[in-house]
Amino acid sequence: MQMFLYLRYSPDDNHYAHPLDLLPIVDLNAQAVVAIHGADEPPPAGTPAQTCINYHRREVGRNTTLPCTWRAHPPSPLSVVQPDGPSFTVTGRAVAWQGWTFRVGFNPREGLVLHNLCHGGRRVVDRASLVEMAVPYGDPGGPYPRKCAFDVGDYGLGACAVSLALGCDCLGAIHYFGATLSDAAGEPVEVPRVVCMHEEDAGVLWKHVDYRSGHAETRRARRLIVSVCSTIVNYEYIYQVALSLDGTIDFDVRLTGELSTNPPSAAEVAAGASPRHGVLVAPGVNAQVHQHMFCCRLDVAIDGARNTVSEVDVLAFARTGGCGGNAAGNAFAPTETVLTTDGGGGRHAAPGRTWRVANPHVLNPVTGTPVAYKLVPATRGGVHPPLLTAPGSAVSRRAAFATRALWVTPHDDDERYPAGEFPTQQVALPPADAAGGDTGLPAWTSADRPIVDTDVVLWHAFGVTHVPRVEDFPVMPATTVGFSLVADGFFPGNPAVDLPPEAAGGEASVCCGEG
Repeated sequence: MQMFLYLRYSPDDNHYAHPLDLLPIVDLNAQAVVAIHGADEPPPAGTPAQTCINYHRREVGRNTTLPCTWRAHPPSPLSVVQPDGPSFTVTGRAVAWQGWTFRVGFNPREGLVLHNLCHGGRRVVDRASLVEMAVPYGDPGGPYPRKCAFDVGDYGLGACAVSLALGCDCLGAIHYFGATLSDAAGEPVEVPRVVCMHEEDAGVLWKHVDYRSGHAETRRARRLIVSVCSTIVNYEYIYQVALSLDGTIDFDVRLTGELSTNPPSAAEVAAGASPRHGVLVAPGVNAQVHQHMFCCRLDVAIDGARNTVSEVDVLAFARTGGCGGNAAGNAFAPTETVLTTDGGGGRHAAPGRTWRVANPHVLNPVTGTPVAYKLVPATRGGVHPPLLTAPGSAVSRRAAFATRALWVTPHDDDERYPAGEFPTQQVALPPADAAGGDTGLPAWTSADRPIVDTDVVLWHAFGVTHVPRVEDFPVMPATTVGFSLVADGFFPGNPAVDLPPEAAGGEASVCCGEG
């Protein structure tokens, strides 16, 4: 293991403001330091300046390069009040809410796992979890080519999950689930309040005003949020699954916490140049550009286990004349391509592209077509980026799952983790021209197995390329990445049309001005 070191001036000090160019290499089995490495280009002489650049409540007023005191006019209190309690019911680990039923699971590697997710008694997803994450850094100078954590396989989202605080991590009427993990000796460790479940207002669900009569109908959206927060060294990953009244399932990851920092090189400082592969976020503090590449495993079961997956692109028609042609040049429509085998190296994301999971044995009563859900990537920020490390590099071979946005495989209980069962022990990597890593998705899909009308698993890789900003320091405002599963012919119409209207403005709403 390589150990990045920092200088801490006080117990509450933000040590990421004081990176050191000193990298011990530790043999965990021998419990010994076997080498000490430095950067290819040495940093400026001396230790980091004793500057206070902090977020800690006891230190904020002492910040030197970011001088501030508590703001004189903070936001007024905002309370989430549910006088009748929450709308969900919990029996052990089983949850029911507005037509949705599911079970909450938890384990040291994946953290939060949802089982038996159904709507109105109809199966949608049998098992859903976040199964891997690769975080490569883009600085080619040593030792940073080796800097790529696999935060699920290396650390464990569940093992790094933290207990959540009432009124901070979640608001309103909250139900918590605890977990029993184990320590290094195999002894049980109880982690209370590790999963939070609550409802939240989500704006307008649907609305229409009849402009002829002036009559308006509006319904508020509400989501049931199940979330967990894992602190993995410097980053916080808040993983949440949100169920909506219209049958949508949102999978989101909120990223916050601390940037992983290092000192700029002496050459860059002497030249007065900005770091080529990072951003100066404070004097003598460089934050390298990096990626967070996630992968969710979705054991889908749309109205049953026998499903077929199609890739859907909305395409423009060629402009043609004649009867039934596209003389006006305005024609466009969705085009479906059925995925027949799991070979071919997965599927790429593209603007407007979705993937439809249909059950050919259950037909929609209105359309007569198979009932389905569609996977909509990139709920925020456009198309998710591909893995930016070079083909054949160590990172690209180990994190081959991130080179594609979607993989579809036939269900196999032994195929659980896209980078392999033991990513920390992948010492012998294949040749640089090999298609992928020695285990995981590239190996499984090389068999080119049929995936039509069978029990399939979706592996959706998504992520964010983080070019740090000075505004990300000393602590990062949260940013969200994710995707959605959206009903697409699963229901005979809007499943939330039966939602009764609430009191005008809501009982707790008041008018505080008008003009």
